[in-house]
Amino acid sequence: MPPLTRRRLWRLASALAVAGALAWLFLVNPAGGGWAPQCPFRLVTGLSCPGCGFQRAVHAALHGRWAEAAGYNLFLTLALPYLALVFTAEYLVRGPRRDRFLRVIAGPLALAVYIALFVAWGIVRNVLGI
Repeated sequence: MPPLTRRRLWRLASALAVAGALAWLFLVNPAGGGWAPQCPFRLVTGLSCPGCGFQRAVHAALHGRWAEAAGYNLFLTLALPYLALVFTAEYLVRGPRRDRFLRVIAGPLALAVYIALFVAWGIVRNVLGI
C-alpha cells in the first residue's frame, strides 16, 4: 500500500466527510425536524439564496424522489450529475487521464460557468418565486 501522504489523507478525510453527510441526509429528513440550520441569507433578507432547499433536495434525491428534489432546489437537482462526475474523476480515475479530465470538467472555465449559473439561479428563483 502506498504511503499516506498529506494529499491522500486530505482526500480520504473529505471523502469520509461527504459519505457521512450523505448517510446522515439519507437517514434524517431535514424537513421533519428542527436540527437543520436555517439559511442566514434568508433570515436577514427574506429571500431564498441559491442553496436554499439543498438539504431537503439531497434527502429527496437520495430516496429517488427526483421531482420532489427539483421542487426544493431545481439547480442542485440538475447539478447533481455534474457533481457526481467531478467526485468520480477526483476519487476513482487515476493517472494522466484524471488530470486532463479534471481540467475540462472542473477547470477555471467550468468553475466560472458553474458559479455564474449558481448566482443566476439565485436571482431567477426570487424573481419567479420558485
